[in-house]
Amino acid sequence: MPQNNGRFDKLEVDNMDLIEFSGENRSLHLLPAKKAWWLKLFRKGLLSGSPGEQEAGKANDRCKGGMTRCKNPGSDDGLVGREVSFTLAVWQLSPVLHLHSWRAEHEFMASGTTSRINAHARSILSDITDKDPFAYSHGLEGVDQHGNYLWVNVLVICFGAICALTLILRLTKMFLAHLRHMATMGNLDRQAFWANNQTWWWPALKKHLLLAPLWKNRHNRPLQLSSAITNGTLPSRFHTLLLVVYVMSNIAYCLVLPWNRPVSESVVAALRGRSGSLAALNLIPTVLFALRNNPLIPLLKVSYDSFNLLHRWAARLVIIESIVHTLAWLVNTYHDGKWHGVAHLLGTEVSYQWGMVASVVFMFIAIQASAPIRHSFYETFLNIHRIAAMVALIGVYVHLDTHRLTQLPWIRIVFTLWGMEWLFRIARIIFYNVSARRVTHVKVEALAGEACRVTFDMVRPWHPRPGCHVHIYLPTVSLWASHPFSVAWSTPSKHSLPRGSGLPITEKDMEALSLRPRSNTLSLVVRARTGMTRTLYDRACASPDSTFTTWGAVEGPYGGHDSLASYGTVVLFAAGVGITHQVPFIRGLVTGYADSTVAARKVVLVWSVTETQCLEWVKPWMDEILALPRRKDVLRIMLFITKPRSTFEIRSPSETVMMFPGRCPVQTILDREISEREGAVAVTVCGAGGFADSVRAAVRKRVDVGCVDFIEEAFTY
Repeated sequence: MPQNNGRFDKLEVDNMDLIEFSGENRSLHLLPAKKAWWLKLFRKGLLSGSPGEQEAGKANDRCKGGMTRCKNPGSDDGLVGREVSFTLAVWQLSPVLHLHSWRAEHEFMASGTTSRINAHARSILSDITDKDPFAYSHGLEGVDQHGNYLWVNVLVICFGAICALTLILRLTKMFLAHLRHMATMGNLDRQAFWANNQTWWWPALKKHLLLAPLWKNRHNRPLQLSSAITNGTLPSRFHTLLLVVYVMSNIAYCLVLPWNRPVSESVVAALRGRSGSLAALNLIPTVLFALRNNPLIPLLKVSYDSFNLLHRWAARLVIIESIVHTLAWLVNTYHDGKWHGVAHLLGTEVSYQWGMVASVVFMFIAIQASAPIRHSFYETFLNIHRIAAMVALIGVYVHLDTHRLTQLPWIRIVFTLWGMEWLFRIARIIFYNVSARRVTHVKVEALAGEACRVTFDMVRPWHPRPGCHVHIYLPTVSLWASHPFSVAWSTPSKHSLPRGSGLPITEKDMEALSLRPRSNTLSLVVRARTGMTRTLYDRACASPDSTFTTWGAVEGPYGGHDSLASYGTVVLFAAGVGITHQVPFIRGLVTGYADSTVAARKVVLVWSVTETQCLEWVKPWMDEILALPRRKDVLRIMLFITKPRSTFEIRSPSETVMMFPGRCPVQTILDREISEREGAVAVTVCGAGGFADSVRAAVRKRVDVGCVDFIEEAFTY
């Protein structure tokens, strides 16, 4: 033990471990007494430089072990009768004792007895101060609340500014599209004006930022660690810019601390408060961006795929800031009470226990949500992810609620958003799929090319938008799975009135209408891969006539926010099962052309499949489209078979439906269609990541030639 200039530097309580003062703040952390509050004070020397220091040190050792009376060297009667000046603090935080900065003077009488020592101990315990040696580990001691509120407000303002800017751009784009639609609908002469770019900077911005991948041409093509393990995709340059600003701003906010404070523990406490505040705030966008019914999606017309990317990065920030918050607490707690203090605070304080639970679960989520695990076991990942996220949020809530911290309302917002979204989803699922008489019926047909055609006969009429997708539930196939699929086809409900028939105006009309069965049919094509889709296909193949019926539910629609009605030329690329995304667009454009309700004058479908058997996936629906009035005037179809079994399979039924062997020459097709365009051009793609990236690259090369917009449907999450 170091000398302390006449101050007591050790204290022992009956049945307690002896613990030293922690350092310059001269604090001491003790276990609770098991029998009585009997204090025995020891020192190495009565005063600095006084004689008998070595003997006093030996007396210290002799006095340990539960003695009630300690003799000082040179005294036969007990504690020497002289004035002792010492610095000692007693602060009781049940069931823990803290000692810190209490100054007193006392004259120990040579004739002191056990009762007198006990009385003195009680007098020390009764004189409690407000000083807490663990103040820098909890509470607001050292926390820069002003800075916390400032940078939290700055982060919120930045979020709001980005949303406002995105909304302005979307509204501007929608206004121009509506203006173009009104000007060119049914009027070929006015298409020329909209075929060209009106500014030089907007095409350049699209080419080098908005449509550009982070590096070269790779965007949605997965990064393969092996043939069976993928490591996600690369974001676009625009998304990367947003993420860099978001991440760097959070790092900057954490580093803007009062570094000039004389006590280092105070700076660490400020870091603890800052990282904790930012982690709690970032939980709001983390959960909001993960919701399927995120209100920002229809408001800003931003895809769920983009929001899911932001969700993953917001979650990573929450995890990192939570770890920093925990480490800052651990550093100060260890400084004040060593590992004994850490262990006892974690063992006795509910707030710290649940805070540690949240931190550990957050770290588990970081590992469990990594791209290789997420993509390899998506169904299992999703269910475990939800449970882990709920446990972590409960831990954060209890951690904040115990101390009634100002960040508690933010966590309530998180629970409110998540709870309301689930209630909305459940209510919508029940409304469209359950009635007093029946539930949604599902028919599953196995098709060539390892795919299934899944048809839902819903309880109530519901008409999805072109380009939308739904999440389907098939409990008899997979109890918890809920996968997104593009809606390939929908038929109007049987009780719908035909166009031009008007509303029912007589009682007889109403009676006839009420007697008609209420149903609405929508169809999907599901490619068999792993998990639920493979189980579905295998069950259909094993059923009589490769068909079986069951019950299920549909949730949606989601997406479908992009309209193609204002473009004079529309080129739709599809690869494999991606054709299901394009079929509703084709149907709407061909019908609109015949009715003169769209601006489209040229619609080109380019579909790439591995074999001709895949054409059966959408054959009944394409037959209906090919039979529509004036279809030949507007629609051309180009089919590319990459692996034909023989050359005899490749034959073109007509000049408007042509079939080719080999890979699709994306750049060649786009160059021709853009050079022969009528009005503005829309290029859409839905398919494998590599195919979509090739279409994106081809569009970027020609985006400055004319007014060309690119729309991609992807499910990269």
